Amino acid sequence: MNTGGDQDKGAIAEATEATEAAEATEAAEVELAYRPTAADMAAGIRARWRFTPSGRRQRWIMPLVAVLFFLMAANKLQHGMSLGDRGVYLQLVIGTTALAMVFLGPRMGAKRVHKALVEKQGEFRAVVTEAGVTVGSTSFSQSLTWAMAPRYTETPEAFVLLSADKYGAGITVLPKRGAQDPADVNRLRALLDRHIERVGKTPARPV
Repeated sequence: MNTGGDQDKGAIAEATEATEAAEATEAAEVELAYRPTAADMAAGIRARWRFTPSGRRQRWIMPLVAVLFFLMAANKLQHGMSLGDRGVYLQLVIGTTALAMVFLGPRMGAKRVHKALVEKQGEFRAVVTEAGVTVGSTSFSQSLTWAMAPRYTETPEAFVLLSADKYGAGITVLPKRGAQDPADVNRLRALLDRHIERVGKTPARPV
C-alpha cells in the first residue's frame, strides 16, 4: 500500500480546490472606492425617470404643464391682451419654468440631495458579489440582495441599480471611476448581467 503517496495526492487535490475556490470568489467580487458627486446623483434620478412607471409619468407631466400654460397665454394674446399683461406674463413664466425642469430637474435635485445627505459622508466603498451589493462609508453601511435591486442601466460613467418597487424609490449608483482596475468595469458588468435585468442600451463607448 502506498498510503503516503495517496495522502500527498489528496493534500494536493485539496490545496488545488481551495486555490480554485479562492480564485472564483475573487473573480466574483468587485470592489469600488469613490467619492460620490452631484453628477452621480443626477445620473440616478435620470435613470429613475426613464425606467420606472412613476418616473416616466413625472418626466412627461412637466412638458404637458408647459404646453397648457403656453396655450392659455396664446389664447389671451389672441383676445387682445399683450405680453406685458400680468396674466400672460405669469403664464409664460410658469410654462417656461415647467419646461426648464425637464432638463434641469435631475441636476437641481441631485445637488440638493448631495449637499444635504451625501457630501459629508466622504469616501464610499461598494462591494459587489454573487449575493448582492454592499455600499458604505465611515458612518453607514447598506446591503442589497439582487431581489431588492432587480434592474440596472449603464451610462458612460456609472452603473445605476433600480429597486423593485414601481416608484424606483431606491437608487444605487456605482461610478466606474471607483474601479481599482479598468478590467473591473467589465467584470462588474458581467456580474450584474448574471443576476439582474439590464434596461436601456449599453453606451457606445463604455468606460
